[in-house]
Amino acid sequence: MRLLIVMAILLTAPDALACELSLVAPPKSILKKPVRVKASLADDILTVDYSVTAPSLNARKILGPQQYPYMFDVVELFVTFSETGFPYFEFEVSPYNQTFQVKIVGRTQPHQEGIDLGLVSAATTLPRGWIAELKIPLKPLGWDGDPRNIRGNFYSILGRLARSYWSSFLPRAKAANFHQPQFFRPLLRCE
Repeated sequence: MRLLIVMAILLTAPDALACELSLVAPPKSILKKPVRVKASLADDILTVDYSVTAPSLNARKILGPQQYPYMFDVVELFVTFSETGFPYFEFEVSPYNQTFQVKIVGRTQPHQEGIDLGLVSAATTLPRGWIAELKIPLKPLGWDGDPRNIRGNFYSILGRLARSYWSSFLPRAKAANFHQPQFFRPLLRCE
C-alpha cells in the first residue's frame, strides 16, 4: 500500500517523467489531462504505472455476469512485439483491481478473451482518483529481449454518462476505437 501511495505522488508530481494521455473522443471533456502513465522494464517484466485524476469513479466493486472492466472506469495497455501489430495483447485494470486480458491474433481471426497472460496488478482508489500498477512478464508472450520491439498504446476510459476515451498515440475521432495497431508506438518512451 505504501508503494502505491509513493507511486501516486511520483506520477502526479509536475516534473515526473510520465506520458499524459490525450482525449480521443468525444470532442470535449470536463476532465483535463486526467491520466498519466509511466512504463519501465526490468529483466523481462514490463511495469506500467497509471495515475488517474477524476472527481468521481464510475466503477463497481463487484462485476456482475456479462460485465467487464471496460464498461466502467478502466486503464488499458496494448502490447505487441511485431511491426505489423499482430498478435497483440490487451490488459485492463479497474479502480477495484478487476482485470481482463485478451490476445488478438489478427484482424480476421477470433480473439482469445478472459485468458491469463501473466498480468499481476494492484489498484488503489484515492480521494480524487485512483492508481494502478500492471506487471507483465514479456518472454511468455513471445518477446525476443529487445526493448525497442516493445510497442503498443496506453488507454483509459472514464466517466459514467459522458464517457471519455484517452490514449497516448491515437488521434481524435468521432468514436473511439482502441483496436488500431497502426497507431502503436514504442512503449518505453513518449512521442
